[in-house]
Amino acid sequence: MTAPEAWLRRQAERSPDAAAIICQGQSRSFADLDRQTDGVALALKNAGVRRGQAFGCVSERTGLIGILSLAAPRTGAALLPVNPRLPAPQIAALFAKAGVTAAACDRRDLWPELSITLDAAMLENPVDRPAAPDSVPVPAPADAIHLIIATSGSTGEPKGAMLSGANLAAAVQGSRQRLPIDPGDVWLGCLPLYHIGGLSVLFRCLEAGATMLLHRGFDAAAVAADLAQGNATHISLVPAMLAQLLDIGCAPSPRLRWALIGGAALPAALAERAIAAGWPICPSYGMSEAGSQVTTCIQAKEWRPGLAGEPLSGITVGTAPNGRIRVRGPQVMAGYVNPTLTPGSGLDRDGWFETNDLGGLDADGRLHVVGRADDLLISGGENIAPSTVEDLAGHCPGVKAVAIGGRRDPTWGDLLVAIVVGDIEGDRFLAWCRQNLPSHLRPRAMVPVDALPLTTGGKLDRAAVRKLAEMSHL
Repeated sequence: MTAPEAWLRRQAERSPDAAAIICQGQSRSFADLDRQTDGVALALKNAGVRRGQAFGCVSERTGLIGILSLAAPRTGAALLPVNPRLPAPQIAALFAKAGVTAAACDRRDLWPELSITLDAAMLENPVDRPAAPDSVPVPAPADAIHLIIATSGSTGEPKGAMLSGANLAAAVQGSRQRLPIDPGDVWLGCLPLYHIGGLSVLFRCLEAGATMLLHRGFDAAAVAADLAQGNATHISLVPAMLAQLLDIGCAPSPRLRWALIGGAALPAALAERAIAAGWPICPSYGMSEAGSQVTTCIQAKEWRPGLAGEPLSGITVGTAPNGRIRVRGPQVMAGYVNPTLTPGSGLDRDGWFETNDLGGLDADGRLHVVGRADDLLISGGENIAPSTVEDLAGHCPGVKAVAIGGRRDPTWGDLLVAIVVGDIEGDRFLAWCRQNLPSHLRPRAMVPVDALPLTTGGKLDRAAVRKLAEMSHL
């Protein structure tokens, strides 16, 4: 079993002139990308990056993160990219947990003790592979940690999920079996590369010999243009991105075979809009701790709220006694990060990783996700998953998007408050809910907003929703 940096080497030997990455109209071949990766790996080694250590990256530069995800393992190190918009104390805490002593940083003034200099020309242009054999760094073995991904910090301090080369290989192979990708295919990537959803697109393309069409951030008009022109066969999106594309009337060309939707719960009304518009959506469930995809539904017309599809090959999905979803298999992380990169933390002794999501498998072996355990509201004595109300209330005419939060109330416990985007007045919305929703699922108040609060990864920011709900009576 190999790993992403080795897949790049293999494709450079097999199809040196084929396009590995296309970004802003510029194409980079597998051979050029391989030479560039070697040059950056040597620069890291010369800068003192050591085998078995975590190397940090705090950067807005998408290309830099992609190159370092391949170059760091070629030195025997593991890359830890972080969202540069995280508060500096959170980044410092995560680096301390990982034992980071060197990092590539856009703002060296924030991290002067860690920052190293990488020649700009080396990052933008291919370089020749070093001639002296003993000067070439020795890559990390497949069972070593290759990548550390910071999990969402919306509910507390971010953790780092340690993924070995073998974990990444299992994740990519499972994905390819569910969503086939081959040479000549093009996967459009517009998710941040400091998230596993963004980097996994690069890794899938390297393994298959396909091309990554890299966007430096999400611009709905630019993505829509590429899809309309038939420039992509695959795309990865979070629901908020899909909504923006539908809002501007994006109609993908028939060349688009798979639209992988993940990162957050897919609202029912949004899924129905996409299916009606001819989008080949594949709702999925995944996490950083399992290298991205865990389950995927490829029969869009069979989809219903909460359905996440069958587990990928090689991964086992179960339900813990407390109702939480748990996963086990070769793509599940080695553990949460620590300074020595020692595996184990976050997994039980049988290798299960227990998530914070509630759900389980149906009789056909498909996963249904109810919601997050810490999002449950108790209203009138009933346990209520906000996503259930959101799916129902999202069908109200005039509503473009809705999120449900709870406001503490002496009668209800959690009084349901709808945070609504759309052209509808509160009285009409609440009247519609009284007519169309069961009593215990009816919002009792509404807060109009221009847009739902989202995390930088495109997920609904539940903490911000709760604050809006609590302020609804002021």
